[in-house]
Amino acid sequence: MKIRLTDIVTETYSNSAGYKLFLELKKYVSDNSPVELSFLGSTPPSSSFLNSSFGSLIEEIGMERFKSLVKPTELSSSQASMLKHYISTFNSDVKA
Repeated sequence: MKIRLTDIVTETYSNSAGYKLFLELKKYVSDNSPVELSFLGSTPPSSSFLNSSFGSLIEEIGMERFKSLVKPTELSSSQASMLKHYISTFNSDVKA
């Protein structure tokens, strides 16, 4: 399944918008359905947004399952950089 971030939220900086994304992604991963998440047309996500969406989902299902089911696509270089940094920092924080 492919979904567009802009169809779910209007901005990518608040915890409440991140939580909306979390709820949407959870529908798919609870059925073990892979989901492509298109970032086309959205702004680079803030850490608050990522904590409430990706972070919450990773805590619930684990990093390996998250990586196998959630595939961010159509990323700008700044979006890709932010996501890469977030995931690597999340991994470091979990191991510490």
